[in-house]
Amino acid sequence: MRHPRPLLLLVPLAVGCAAAADTPTERPPIVLVSLDTVRADRLGAYGNPDGLTPSLDAFASEAVLFENAYSQATTTAPSHASLFTSRYPVEQDVGSVKPAITPGMPTLAEVLTVYGWDSAAFVAGGELSPEMGIGRGFGSWEASVNFASLWHTAPPALAWLDTRTGPAPWLLFVHGYDAHVRYLKPAPYGYAHADAAYQGLAQDAVHGDGPERAATERFIDGRLHHDLRAVSQIAAQEVRPRGAAGKARLLAEASVRGPLPSARASDLALLRGAYDGAIGYVDAQFGLFMAGLNTRGLLDEAIVIVFADHGEQLGEDGIFNHCCNVGAAESHVPLMVRLPKGEGGGRRVTEVVELVDVMPTVLDLAGAVSPVDVRGRSFAAALRGEPFTGRSAAFTTGGMGMRMLGASTASGRLVYSGVPLFAPVAPEVVETAALPGPSFSIAPGPDGRSPDATAQAALRTDMAAWLRTLTIPTDPTGEALSAPLRGALREHGYWEVPK
Repeated sequence: MRHPRPLLLLVPLAVGCAAAADTPTERPPIVLVSLDTVRADRLGAYGNPDGLTPSLDAFASEAVLFENAYSQATTTAPSHASLFTSRYPVEQDVGSVKPAITPGMPTLAEVLTVYGWDSAAFVAGGELSPEMGIGRGFGSWEASVNFASLWHTAPPALAWLDTRTGPAPWLLFVHGYDAHVRYLKPAPYGYAHADAAYQGLAQDAVHGDGPERAATERFIDGRLHHDLRAVSQIAAQEVRPRGAAGKARLLAEASVRGPLPSARASDLALLRGAYDGAIGYVDAQFGLFMAGLNTRGLLDEAIVIVFADHGEQLGEDGIFNHCCNVGAAESHVPLMVRLPKGEGGGRRVTEVVELVDVMPTVLDLAGAVSPVDVRGRSFAAALRGEPFTGRSAAFTTGGMGMRMLGASTASGRLVYSGVPLFAPVAPEVVETAALPGPSFSIAPGPDGRSPDATAQAALRTDMAAWLRTLTIPTDPTGEALSAPLRGALREHGYWEVPK
């Protein structure tokens, strides 16, 4: 016999005993929960032994968990745009001064609306502010606070559920920046895994506010930089900003303003500990939201899909950020699907999937037909425990100017850095560049293994073939961001914010 939902016992909220429907609905409601900036390897369900995520781990025990899920971008707006369109970031409005869903490209909410679904989104602003255009097709898209928490977005989402009337099926999207800069969260989470008494460079950084809110991101290559402006300039100009030449130039130009203090191991430990505290805070807010669904009798009726849009580097390659690489730290994300009444809970899927696969899966589960040009593949069969063929590799784009591409498998990844991926010559460059060589780097997968020479060659071939399948927009239509949103983005460490 299945135990009652244990995740609901892990948060300080009285949980009622509302009965779920005796029979599943023909079109069950669907809830999407986006945990911004959450690395897969921080969840106990993904192997972390530190007990950071009891609510998420309990949810995983009643969900189908995808062990090898990858985001398609390492920042929030393009990652969500890809999820909601099942198209890759390079196919979005890349010439725009802001991320945008290309006009005419159907979104998940637009398709479901055709099939009679209601939809609403309660998001945490920032890169998902309404002017970014990611919410096209939703009946409502509420973002009252920039860079807000699930603490801000979950209550109005639950209130929306309380006011719904009529028989139409519904889609609800809820998002929070709880693990994003700044890492330090309210007690007892902030220093749960960090030394509050430590006095050093990192202590001031994790307390940063206002223009210094993103102070953790000034720790680069073991030194505390004066600000992020020089970093932004170098990243925008260097073909490989994290290559040896780019690192040397960054250090030289930043040092002109004065010596750069060196971080100690204890500084880096404090930053990582503060991030882990933020993960605990994410977990608590998530548990409260699940409890709210349960008190309304909706948890066992709905399909609940939980994912992260990208992860975060915690000192890998010298960075505390998610802008500058496409390795496992940024691209390997949690993805869990709880079916009505927890059917199939505890099943683990090892096949490789991408976040672009979420849209066709949701449409499959909703009884809707996907647009013909989506890039994703439904993994509904895997949810049912049926045979399922995953991808040979997952593709993640990133870097300033979209000049990085990672091809990931369960056993390692190949990372390309060079000409912009939307350039007509990109496939040829990827196909002919020296391997190994300055354009390519090798990284281990979640299992710690790296691809051998044969696997590297195969991944390079896959990269070039993938690039040739893309449809690159040629008529950008994006508009300039408003001054308040530009300020909010800069405050939270976005190095390149267009005017």
